[in-house]
Amino acid sequence: MTRRESSELESDVPNNIQSQMIHGQNCIWSGESSVCSKKLKHYPAFIRDGTTVAVHSFALIKGEEENQHIGYVEDLYEDYSGHKMVKVRWFNSSEEVGGIPSHEVMITPHVEVVSAECIGGLATVLTPKHYQQCLAVVSQDFSDGVYMCSRQIKNNKVSSFPLCKLRGYSNQTIFSILNPPVIPQIPLSSPSNKEVPSSFEQKLKGVDDGRCCFGAGEEIEVLSCDSGLRGCWHRCKILKAKKKHLKVVYVDVEHVDGLGNIEEWIAACRVADPDKLGMRYLGRHTIRPWAPSCSNACFSIGDAVDAWWCNAWWEGVVVATPILAIDTFCVYFPGENRFEDCEKKNLRCSKDWVGNKWLEIQPKPNIDILNLQTTVDTQALASSQKEEAPAK
Repeated sequence: MTRRESSELESDVPNNIQSQMIHGQNCIWSGESSVCSKKLKHYPAFIRDGTTVAVHSFALIKGEEENQHIGYVEDLYEDYSGHKMVKVRWFNSSEEVGGIPSHEVMITPHVEVVSAECIGGLATVLTPKHYQQCLAVVSQDFSDGVYMCSRQIKNNKVSSFPLCKLRGYSNQTIFSILNPPVIPQIPLSSPSNKEVPSSFEQKLKGVDDGRCCFGAGEEIEVLSCDSGLRGCWHRCKILKAKKKHLKVVYVDVEHVDGLGNIEEWIAACRVADPDKLGMRYLGRHTIRPWAPSCSNACFSIGDAVDAWWCNAWWEGVVVATPILAIDTFCVYFPGENRFEDCEKKNLRCSKDWVGNKWLEIQPKPNIDILNLQTTVDTQALASSQKEEAPAK
């Protein structure tokens, strides 16, 4: 892809990108607009196919033959013809710069203006330190779209670059697990939206006001909300406890370099996102005690379960029971929209920790398995088409 200086690019779009432009027909502006001296409307973000791309985010830009490039979004605006345009600052990858690892990219001073339709999604670009932390908690299957940057190419010279100083760097989704922020609390309610008894509200004092309810030495489970890990509970032990943060060690997650288990500070009172199937209690937190085991449990279609998979307990629902004497269940993981065959010995009854007690989760026996399969097949097809695309 041709790289040009910013002074040349205010109205130019590369030929290989022009052929893909549909000028924003699937994009919707998000946020209030502002008008510059050139009478152009600028916006803070746009939404395309459910993905929000904001100014100061990292994005995947479509190139020739399904190849993708990495860019930093500097501006979003509507041109005089009503087309949605994106001003991006380019990164060079190993395809353009020889002698660097495939996961490394280098930022450049070159910018171009492309159509919003050329944005293929969000990218994750991290400093070397955060990249290593990411690899420690994200499996190899989900790390392919994560890049590392610590250098820049300018005037044909390579020099160090403080990526973390870029605006929007810490807003990347991955930081919800590497350094999760404290999210404002929402009112507690059951999945059926019934009123919570006042006795529950009394028991929740000390939880919803942001204070930590766990102390050093306690064993807890921490819910991941990051892409690739959504819906899994990691077993941890608390090393230190402060008012709003906990320092924990992950029991089942080790450093990639073999230097022991991962330790990090996490938010003590973060509220979990609502689940896709509406089975979970709204207002539950992302930290809870180790869940109790349930030996000799019987599982039926629609039962909420936790499945031990990839060194964590994943929230799921049973969608198929064993045939004959084979003790294997098909479980749907709504967080990552995937099915897995799980042996009964790796399943436990799933419960929610609310009001300092474990609550049963109502089963969903009439779950629409066909609809779930359709969404999974669609996602798998898109992924396979991307993998089978010819190399540049």
